[in-house]
Amino acid sequence: MNHSHSCTVPICCEDSQTMDELRIVLFGRQDVHKEKLEKVLTNKKLFTSKDSSNEQRKPNSQKVVVVNTPDLFKREEELDDVLEKIKRSLRRVKPGPHVFLFVERFDEMEQEKKDALRIFENTFGEQALDFTMMVFTTDDQEEDEAAMMDKMDKFSIKTLTRHVDDRYFIFNIADIEHQQLQVTELQEKIKQMRKICHHFYTPEMLEQAEKALGKKEKEAPKTEAEWCSFYDRCGVIGTAVGTGIGYVVGCRGELTPTTGATIGGVVDREPATVFASAADVSELDATRYQQELND
Repeated sequence: MNHSHSCTVPICCEDSQTMDELRIVLFGRQDVHKEKLEKVLTNKKLFTSKDSSNEQRKPNSQKVVVVNTPDLFKREEELDDVLEKIKRSLRRVKPGPHVFLFVERFDEMEQEKKDALRIFENTFGEQALDFTMMVFTTDDQEEDEAAMMDKMDKFSIKTLTRHVDDRYFIFNIADIEHQQLQVTELQEKIKQMRKICHHFYTPEMLEQAEKALGKKEKEAPKTEAEWCSFYDRCGVIGTAVGTGIGYVVGCRGELTPTTGATIGGVVDREPATVFASAADVSELDATRYQQELND
């Protein structure tokens, strides 16, 4: 992942009906804090219905549309299925979101947090990082700003924020008294983002990301597990072919039913093309070996 991004994609024009909207997508692991943040942003009372998409018109006539995407690491579903649901949820913020809020708890850095960011970039593309802000949630009302900054270093939070040009916001879910003030401050930060990027994340950007990911997966080298599997198959083939050839040589070149069954069993279990090439080489070696014995 690159650590610095600039807004280089073309400006996307919006029609008059969507100019006054602020379209937000919440991304990350499903969590009580993520659900609460959704309700706070849409001015819903906490612990009410669990709508996946809400909208609210602010006093300044700006409509805020928020989509809370499914849990990224939903245990009972395959990751690919979850990602498809997440991508489909973007249809609720047509013509595209102004900002992705990458929501995580303000606590110790875990591998899952890094994995979530990697999955996000692979799914939506590097361009999506231009539209992304980290939101770290906490429910500790005792900590002041200085203590929060100390924890930023302690938790190594900047290993995540550097990927989005250090755009982040710490939201105290438990601070009911200053809840609206926090929402206003967060919206102000989003507004500053939009001054740099006056457009929004588009379906075309998602399509480009999908093509890039497909190409990357196609060109990716074999993993260690895949190589081990390949070598295991070659080992089985080599053993069977060697046994068959040895048997043929021992029987003075005659292919007996037992030999045929041994080789046939390998052909039945292993890829024919791989076996054929191995058999060709082994047959050559066997011929030379038999000639040497005759000499």
